[in-house]
Amino acid sequence: MEYFSADMPFWKGNLHMHTTESDGCLAPAEAIAVYREQRYDFVAITDHDVVAMPTHRDGNMLVLSGIELAYELPSEELHMVGIGIPQGLEPSLEPRFGPQYAIDAIRKAGGRAIIAHPAWSLLSLGTLTGLHHVSAAEIYNSMSTMPRNCLRADASSLLDVAAAHGKALPLVAVDDAHFYDGEHCRSYTVVQAEALDQEAILRALDERRFYASQGPAIHRLQVTRERIHIECSPVSAILFYSNLSWVTGRCRQGEGLTQSTYDLTTQMGETYVRCQIIDAQGRSAWTNPVVLAELEAV
Repeated sequence: MEYFSADMPFWKGNLHMHTTESDGCLAPAEAIAVYREQRYDFVAITDHDVVAMPTHRDGNMLVLSGIELAYELPSEELHMVGIGIPQGLEPSLEPRFGPQYAIDAIRKAGGRAIIAHPAWSLLSLGTLTGLHHVSAAEIYNSMSTMPRNCLRADASSLLDVAAAHGKALPLVAVDDAHFYDGEHCRSYTVVQAEALDQEAILRALDERRFYASQGPAIHRLQVTRERIHIECSPVSAILFYSNLSWVTGRCRQGEGLTQSTYDLTTQMGETYVRCQIIDAQGRSAWTNPVVLAELEAV
């Protein structure tokens, strides 16, 4: 199957950012303008505990409504982003109801829920595998590293453990912008959708027609029962990850690599595979994990 269509546009967006409506340093209009100047197609305003504005068009940009919710668990702090939800939903999302209640309420209201910065939050395997109907998790969060945080921006290892235990979450990359002094416009999600509107973007998330990136572009992802083939912008490394710790042929390095193929027939016991590409500047892009059991229907 082909994960991306040859005749459908790609849209670049940031699904997690803050404004002066909560703890951000820029007013909503200013924050939107920052991303417009960098040629983003869409953003989601996800202030803490409030849906600051409805989904709307701001010039040529789509601005999705959103919220960030926090849950103090016994040994971890779960944060969750909801996008595409109506204003006035906040009373149904109070922390006392718990995260699963909020996920269900967000879905019922037409939105989608995303697990925020799981590595920064030190989320446990039980928490990650115990949440249902989540649309994605943040594999990279630009705010969760220096100079304001320790090095917990990259959640790939944690999410691999969850995938190895049967919870292969789709992956987004976000800025979680607050200060707009270096953490902004660094990590984003590229969505392939027939139109730049909320319905099309959310449908693309449901159908996994998206990838996470800091710069490299993924042009094609073709999956069969025998192989996974990726085509991309020039990079220095193409890596394939799975639930197995050792598999031959999963790492390719060089200059200007634009494609690679991973053989699914050489090793028994793989349950999922995902791909990471890294360019010469050290910037990554990540595919969603492919659950191999689902290929039986391909």
